[in-house]
Amino acid sequence: MTAPRAVSGIAGLVAAALLVVVAPGPVTASPTTASPTTASPTTVQVPWRWWDGAAHQLTNGLADPPGINRDDCRPSARHPVPVILVHGTGLNGGNSWATFGAALAAEGYCVWAPTVGAPPGLGSTGGFDSLTGASAPQLAAEIDRVHTLTGAEKVDLVGHSQGAIIASYVTATTRKDAVRAVVTLGVDPARSGEGPPEFVTEAFGVLSAETAQRDAEATLAWLGDEGVPFARGVRYVAVVSDYDELTGPVTAPVVPDFVDLRVVRLQDGCEADRSGHLTVLASPRAVDLVTDALGGTAAGDADVRPPRCVPADGITGVLAPVPAR
Repeated sequence: MTAPRAVSGIAGLVAAALLVVVAPGPVTASPTTASPTTASPTTVQVPWRWWDGAAHQLTNGLADPPGINRDDCRPSARHPVPVILVHGTGLNGGNSWATFGAALAAEGYCVWAPTVGAPPGLGSTGGFDSLTGASAPQLAAEIDRVHTLTGAEKVDLVGHSQGAIIASYVTATTRKDAVRAVVTLGVDPARSGEGPPEFVTEAFGVLSAETAQRDAEATLAWLGDEGVPFARGVRYVAVVSDYDELTGPVTAPVVPDFVDLRVVRLQDGCEADRSGHLTVLASPRAVDLVTDALGGTAAGDADVRPPRCVPADGITGVLAPVPAR
């Protein structure tokens, strides 16, 4: 990682940490206190501020925002594949995915957003523990749990920042037969095989030297004999933004023919959306691109609706009213 990106990465992490609700909690992957009987949100109830998830947790006793972690949800014929959302560094499932969770649930998807990698003592602050000892096995367990709950043969994974790396790692190393697609936000797919950013453990000293070394060795092994962090038979879609403070502009990497990878630039067709590393979590255009990557909206293939173009920046997020798609 170059020096400018490392500096901006730490700045982004600090900004993210300001949103985190820290409270005692389990270190296994789990939702917080979702209510299984709460009805799914409608499209007009989707929140469009990237801090809405944190605000909901602060005012509702750490309960998850509407739409996610409903264990009574069963996939429909229109959307038969459950979706698991994977948060980034210093965040949790609830405060990361209020917008995406509500938007996907409103379209008829069954959506889960566990918290992974929360070290003992950091409660609901995820993404700081070991890749191999915590985050990866916790996500793998959640995939298995959702499979058992729903009976679905496969799941789709949507990951943001470090969550994108965890999702890709788990898919390639232990669950490639259980994952249909991996959709990512806030990562450069050419660099995802490098593993979680080193500044996380260097800055906070959460992991021991031995654990950090084990994670580094696992990251190297992740590339496998073919030298790429992508699994055969899995579809990958990377949604990227030129204004992401960690990645900067991203171009599609050169990959072997067996890799099914598509890189989608957020600004293609919408230069007004300048969402950054965190504000992309509430970008209407990003929501629409991810929804399309997962199979489309409930309107059906005959009614193709272009992704929305709403002005947004890297600090506030959306800068104008969000229309229906």
